[in-house]
Amino acid sequence: MTDALTTVTDPAYLAGLATDDIDEIRAKRQECQALENSLSYVRRLIHGRLDIVRSELARRRAGDEPADLAALIDRLPELLAEGSRSDTLPRPPQDFAPDPDAEQLAAEIDAEVPASRLGELPHLDLDEVASLGEALAVHEQRISAGRTALHGVIDSLSEEIIRRYQAGDATVESLLG
Repeated sequence: MTDALTTVTDPAYLAGLATDDIDEIRAKRQECQALENSLSYVRRLIHGRLDIVRSELARRRAGDEPADLAALIDRLPELLAEGSRSDTLPRPPQDFAPDPDAEQLAAEIDAEVPASRLGELPHLDLDEVASLGEALAVHEQRISAGRTALHGVIDSLSEEIIRRYQAGDATVESLLG
């Protein structure tokens, strides 16, 4: 996980929240939201690769013939759309550009499960394909756990901002300068 995620999910990050300046709280929330965007980006990368690996495993279980790379590419929109809906409310990304945190996490995934390996799936034995799927699932679980912890921090920061507005300790005018 990134140093930034470790920092913001450490309980010390929220220590003194009730007495912190409102601008500092807003800055912390913005920092956390940027990090959440990075984690979401990387999680989408993992899900795409995982969907492709799972499709290959399903193909093999069904006894279908191996598809060539062109056929796999043709199926990508279908594969990547499967399972893309969630029962939870989404947190829409604020920015789609990957930042250094996303690049670091994506590099970690690429080191273990390079995107180029996906083109080789039809030529890998079953154990190798299953191993790729397991490695991706471990990364996805790690990223999801980090996001869950981060969402708790974002929620705490947002709740403090709301509390201050409700108590009259912060005003909309303060946002306008």
